[in-house]
Amino acid sequence: MQIYNADLHIHSPYSIAVSQNMNLETLYNTAMKKGLNILSTGDITQPDWRKYLKENLEFRDGMYFYKDLSFIIGTELEDNESIHHVILLPDFSAAEKLQEILAPYVKNIIGRWAGRPHVNKNPAEIVEIIENVGGICGPAHAFTPFKSIFRQGRYQNLAEAYVGAEKKLAFLELGLSADTNLADRMESLKNITFLSNSDAHSEGAQSLGREFNRMELESPSFDEIKKACFRRKNRRVSLNVGLEPKLGKYFIMFCRKCRRRIITLIQNNEETQNTYLLQSGWKPSKIDADFIHYNFKNKKNKADFLKSCSNGDIICKACESEIKEKQKVNKKSKKVTIPKLKLGVSERVNEIATWSEPNHPDHRPPYLDIIPLVEIVRKICGVKNSKAKSVIEMYDDLIKKYGSEYGILIDLPIDKLQENNVAEIISAFRESKITFIPGGGGTFGEISLDEL
Repeated sequence: MQIYNADLHIHSPYSIAVSQNMNLETLYNTAMKKGLNILSTGDITQPDWRKYLKENLEFRDGMYFYKDLSFIIGTELEDNESIHHVILLPDFSAAEKLQEILAPYVKNIIGRWAGRPHVNKNPAEIVEIIENVGGICGPAHAFTPFKSIFRQGRYQNLAEAYVGAEKKLAFLELGLSADTNLADRMESLKNITFLSNSDAHSEGAQSLGREFNRMELESPSFDEIKKACFRRKNRRVSLNVGLEPKLGKYFIMFCRKCRRRIITLIQNNEETQNTYLLQSGWKPSKIDADFIHYNFKNKKNKADFLKSCSNGDIICKACESEIKEKQKVNKKSKKVTIPKLKLGVSERVNEIATWSEPNHPDHRPPYLDIIPLVEIVRKICGVKNSKAKSVIEMYDDLIKKYGSEYGILIDLPIDKLQENNVAEIISAFRESKITFIPGGGGTFGEISLDEL
């Protein structure tokens, strides 16, 4: 068996909100910097993207290649329950057959932005269709608050959604705000393989390969990946690597409108006891541009608050205050519905989990929570944009000097890193000494360097 690093969920220029610079050459360049061996094509039912891939991928030894980077035919579909699915297929013929089958159930499967089609079929029917064309599938970004199987107010296990077809699922994709420690608190997931993929919408190092799967395969082919997902003939996922969940965009709860993140703390003091609950509802201790802070006097008070949020009973106090201020200025303002707070991944897992702590099955590989090298470089450079020239130049210099990003983050001895600032952060990361500002509401989390 050989070791391969695979990112099996990406997109193309034919999906909405995706970089128009994504092509085989740009994907290849970033994959080499990262240390990736296998990519999904993404968006394969879109005919223009498929035509481009067919003309530029070389098929040899039963596999598709661009130079020495292997590609697996893949896409993402949304069903009529607003659950997204990662799809992997054996070849272009299967992709063409899939497009033909789906066409009657998609508004426009050949359109310019049809890369991620909405299919008027339920979850079980999606699984059956994919099986009939020889492919494999599983729920995408399973815990995120939008377009996922375990989002707030929806399903609590696979069987509820797939009504028997869950036994045919090849995997479950965790998503950027979840990891194995969160997902393995659910007993219903003990038998399924977890994948950690980037869901990349751009070709850069900040997106592609930010999560990946280390697999033990004989070759970088669809058949081998299928065996690994079903854990057959010694093929397997040997390591999941992904963002520290707090760095994900949906780790903690948030307001649906203003997207402020909600910080909940237990502080048993007199001030908290006087402010945590008023007749008008739960009162924040602090509101700023990015966060709404709530303090609770004990775990029960916090649990009651989260339960009310789950039931859709808690409005955003920041939005309420802003709306009331506008109404004072303009007496003729229309009545506006104040938005509700929405659970993040961490709160939703707490709500539906079987256990308070992870219970890893024997087949589950380790999960490595990482901080992307681009994020480390960005913090060192002191800029907000991960695509800034200073960030790209420093990132590229590190890759040229030390090899792939994964090698730098995971394998390279700290004493080999001559850049003291980079070495200090990577050392703290490896020793779990980094403090995180949690992400939520579509905003990625950040690392704090104050303690270093």
